[in-house]
Order: sequence, then structure tokens, then C-alpha cells
Amino acid sequence: MKFLLVSDNHGRREVLDELIKMYPDQDYYLHAGDSELPPEYLKQYQAVTGNNDYFYDYPNHLIISENEVRILLIHGHQYFMMNRLKDLVKLAQELKCQVVCFGHTHRPFQKEIDGILALNPGSLRYNRDGSAPSYMLVDFKSIHDYQVEVKRY
Repeated sequence: MKFLLVSDNHGRREVLDELIKMYPDQDYYLHAGDSELPPEYLKQYQAVTGNNDYFYDYPNHLIISENEVRILLIHGHQYFMMNRLKDLVKLAQELKCQVVCFGHTHRPFQKEIDGILALNPGSLRYNRDGSAPSYMLVDFKSIHDYQVEVKRY
């Protein structure tokens, strides 16, 4: 299973379209919130609501399941920053997911925590750590021996 993970484009529609053209072979296109765009502009993306998506009705979270891989997609603003990562990992465990994909922080992040792969692609608009706008490509070669390739661009 391969997927493109984006978050926090804050109205930048053109970059979402461009990424689909650049990576047409993905199984999923995941958007972790704060698109600030109506759903018709995100037809190819599985998208969740962010704290700035108050004009549109996206789900609070989604679970994407294929074969034995379960991915929790959530923006992350629902959790207080001091405990956000811990709470997201706990939620993923409760929902029997191996991966949690989130946004909100505008800071790219990748780490395995308590058996959960936590991924934040950063922002397609601006990153708060001074790095360039970014997204991730994720390729699950095998969940059994945890062969997962994550590339940040």
C-alpha cells in the first residue's frame, strides 16, 4: 500500500492538484486537515477536518484499512499540545491502528512510539521549524516485518 500524506495547505489548491499529477500511482491521497477548501476540490483525497476548516463538513477522523494495515487520519488539534503525541498514539492503539497520521503543528515528524508509527508531513503552506513546505510518501512493503518506507519532500 502506498499513500501520499499532506496537511495544512491553508487554501493552496494548486499544490494538491500538482501532487496528484506528480504521483498518480498512489493507492491513497490523505489530507490531515486545514485544507480550507470545499470538498469538491479534494475529491481524490481522504480528508479530515482541521481547526481552520470551520466552513466545511469533514469527519473528525478516518480509519483507512487495507489488508492488515490500519491508518488513523486526524488533524490533532483536538488534543492539548503537551500530551498530543501521547494521546494520538493511545487513540491509534484503541482503534487498533498501526499508524497515526496527523497535522496541525506545521512541523514534520516521524517516529515509532509504543508500536505506532506517528507521521506528520508538516505543512504545504509553511513549516514552523523553518524548513520548506513538505509532504510525505509512504510505502508499506510489509506490515509483518515492519518494512515501511517514508520519504519527506
